[in-house]
Amino acid sequence: MRTVLLGGAGYLGTVAAHHLTGLGHHVTVVDGLIYSRGDDPARLLPPESTFVHADLRDPHALRRAAAGADAVVHLGGLVGEPACALDEDLAVELNYASPVLASEAARAAGVEHYVFFSSCSVYGHHEGTVDEDTTPNPLGIYARTKVLAERTLAEVMDGHALSVLRLATVHGRSPRQRLDSVANRMTAQAVATGRIPLNGGGQRRPLVHVADVADVLAKVLATPAGHRTFNVGSDAENYTIAQIAGVVEQAVPGTRIDAGPERDEADARDYRTSFARLAAAFPGACPTPLAHGVREVAAGVESKDFEDPDLPEYDNLAGLRHSLAEGRVLALGNGDCARLHADYTSATWSR
Repeated sequence: MRTVLLGGAGYLGTVAAHHLTGLGHHVTVVDGLIYSRGDDPARLLPPESTFVHADLRDPHALRRAAAGADAVVHLGGLVGEPACALDEDLAVELNYASPVLASEAARAAGVEHYVFFSSCSVYGHHEGTVDEDTTPNPLGIYARTKVLAERTLAEVMDGHALSVLRLATVHGRSPRQRLDSVANRMTAQAVATGRIPLNGGGQRRPLVHVADVADVLAKVLATPAGHRTFNVGSDAENYTIAQIAGVVEQAVPGTRIDAGPERDEADARDYRTSFARLAAAFPGACPTPLAHGVREVAAGVESKDFEDPDLPEYDNLAGLRHSLAEGRVLALGNGDCARLHADYTSATWSR
């Protein structure tokens, strides 16, 4: 299968590229390298893959990438509300305009299957358990761009296979490591300081290992069928923030939770997620427990595999600040981006 990974040089994409090439896919990775400071991305990718450095908002580059492909997978963009809040226009272009432009290119090229990486963050705050039929409740720019992209992709890909993957919060090792997601961050802090700072911690989060995400992607690519939306994770991997801290404390010897007072957090997401649909479609999906990912990350920090866990390259928010300051990424505001930005400014989020 000829598979294009848009944004495939990142935390998820590098793991997916290695997994898919191992299964015999002919993988092309297209990435704008908005966080790169000169490193060769090829060192992170399997030698069997092809790398193309291109802006994921460039329709010409997207058309060239889609030509002859069996599947196009969009997993690029800014991750998390704090990063998106740094430049809302840029977030809309990378998280909404880019996947829509890519879907238009894929449809024009006759690509059989389009896969979009979304997020369980679209659920925002919900009492009880949410599933794929729950009305989204996006609480910020990141979640809103994901919700709007899901809607528009369904229109563009009408009559073609479309798979939307709403990911739980991801943890574990990757060639392009991130240490800013909740479990990875707690683990790095535990190893570095012996302490796991915790203020409150009652908010609920589903978690999923990065390798399990790559495996689900492979399974979805092997079974294109109409328009499908899956929450990606496992019912067994729903935690509160405090429970995540407890797993880290148990998995990293000699550490302790440093619990502070309950306080209002800027991140108001709170939801328990059902992954029953994924489990029914792909029995046994996402089997890796949180403790495994914690031990992986802890081993990497302890062995100095990560040059310095505090470097911006391991933190998407800090990395984006550097990229913006150095002028390596900016909102384009061109015709295509302006056309799609108008969708965002006029959108409502209740449906």
